[in-house]
Amino acid sequence: MTARAPGERIPGERSPGERTLDERAPGGPAEPRFPLVARALPLAGGALLTALLIAWDRRPFRAFDTYFHLRFGDEFRHGWSIGHPGQPSPASTNDWAPTQWLPQVGLSWIADVGGRTGLVIVFAVLSTGLTAALYLLLRRHAGPGVSLLLAAIVLIGLLPSLSLRPQVLSYAFLIALLAAWDSARRTGRVPWLLVPLGWLWATCHGMWIIGVAASALLAVLVVLERRPDRRRAVVLLLVPLGMLAAALVTPVGPRLLTAVVQVNSRGRYFAEWGVPEILTLGSAPLAVLLAAAVLLLVRRTGVAPYDIGLLALGGAFSVYSGRTVPLALITLAVVVAAQWGRRRERPPTGMREYAVVALLAGAALAAAPFQTVVEDPADDVRPFAAALAALPDGSRVVTDWPTGGVLLWTEPQLDVPLHGYGDVYTDDELERYAGLARLEPGWDQTLARLAPRAALLPEDERLSYALRRDGWQVLQRSGDLVLLVPPADEA
Repeated sequence: MTARAPGERIPGERSPGERTLDERAPGGPAEPRFPLVARALPLAGGALLTALLIAWDRRPFRAFDTYFHLRFGDEFRHGWSIGHPGQPSPASTNDWAPTQWLPQVGLSWIADVGGRTGLVIVFAVLSTGLTAALYLLLRRHAGPGVSLLLAAIVLIGLLPSLSLRPQVLSYAFLIALLAAWDSARRTGRVPWLLVPLGWLWATCHGMWIIGVAASALLAVLVVLERRPDRRRAVVLLLVPLGMLAAALVTPVGPRLLTAVVQVNSRGRYFAEWGVPEILTLGSAPLAVLLAAAVLLLVRRTGVAPYDIGLLALGGAFSVYSGRTVPLALITLAVVVAAQWGRRRERPPTGMREYAVVALLAGAALAAAPFQTVVEDPADDVRPFAAALAALPDGSRVVTDWPTGGVLLWTEPQLDVPLHGYGDVYTDDELERYAGLARLEPGWDQTLARLAPRAALLPEDERLSYALRRDGWQVLQRSGDLVLLVPPADEA
C-alpha cells in the first residue's frame, strides 16, 4: 500500500463536508416552486436585452471617432504604408505607428460597398456578438437568470463606450481570452489559439498590450492552481510570450511597443484616459459588480489564487483609466458569476438554450438594416457642406476635436488640423492645440501659424468668441455650430 502525501486525494474521494449532486438534491436538482415562472423569466430577460440592443444599434456613429477611423482606413487603402503611414494634415508631424489599421481598412471598405446601412449592420453584429459571447461565458459558471442579469449590467455599463470604433473589438477579444484561460484552468489544455489572437488584436486596437499582460497573469495563476509538471508549466507560460511575439510580427512590427508608450504619455489630453470616477451614477454598474465580487469572495473560505487574481485584474481595470472600465465590467462579471455559481446548482447549457440565444441574436441583427440612425455628429456638420465645398481644395479649416474628426471623412478635400486622433501629433503640437482651444497665452501665434481660411466651431466655444471679437465674420449658423471666415485683409 502506497503512502499518500498530505492533502493528496484519491480520485472519487470526497473532502469532509462535500456532497454529491444526488446528496444535495435527491433525484436530481430540486424543482423550483414556480416552474413556469422560472422558465419564463430568462426568456423575458433575454427579450428585454435584445430590445435594448436593437434600441442602441440606432447609435453606431454617436462617437465622432468613427469618422476619423473611416478616413484613416481610406488612406490605408489608397496609398498609405502600414509600416510608415502619412499624415492627414501638415499640421501634425509625429512619426506614428498605426495600431488600428485592420478595422479601419474594413470599415472604409464596408462604407464604400454598403454605405451607411452596411456600417449599421456591422455595429449590430459587434454589439450583438459581444453580448451573446459574454452571456455564454457567464453561463459556464451560473444559471440563465443570473447570467442574463450580469450581462445586462455589463451592457448598461458599456453603453457610453459602445459605438462603431475598433476598441469594441478589444472587449470581444478580452471575452475570448477569459474563456480560453477558464478552459485551461478546468482542463489543463494549453490555449494555443491565444497566440494568433495576439496577432489579430495587435492589428485591431492599442489595448493588445493589456491582453498580453492579462494573459501572463492568468497563465501564472493557472500554473499556481493546477500545479502541473515543469514541462506543462513552461508551455502554459509560453502562451503570453507567444502573444507578444505574434504582435511584434504584424506589418507594424516592434514599433507597436513605442506606440503604447506614446499613448500613455498623452493621456492628459484625452478624457478617456483619465482616472475614472467610480462613485457616480454613470459608474453604478461598475460599482455594483465590484462590490458584489468582493463580498462574494470575502464570504468564501479557501479562495483559489485564480479567483483572487481575476478580482485583482478587474480592480486594476477599474482604476487605470476610463478606457479600461469596459474591461473591468467584463472581468468582474465573470468573477461574480463564478462565485455565485458555487452557491447554487447550475443547469447545463443545452441545445435548446443555444437555439434561443441564436434566435434572439438573429432578431437583433434582422432589425439592423431598418434602423433610423440617431445621435450622428455628422448630421450637425452636413448643413455646412455647400459652404465648405466652395472653399478651394486644401483650404485649412480650424475646428474643435469632434467637428474636425467628422470633417476628415465628410470633406476630405480640406486640410483639417484638429481632429482628435492623438497618435499623429507630437507632444508639443498637442500642447499648442489644447492651448488654442483654451485661449492660453500664445494661442494667437498658434492660430497665425495655422493660417486657416475658415473656422467651424461650436458657437459657445472660447475660440469662436475670440475670433468674432477679432473681426471674423459669421458665414453660416446651424444648430450649435457656426462657420467663420477671417476679415478680408487676412483671407
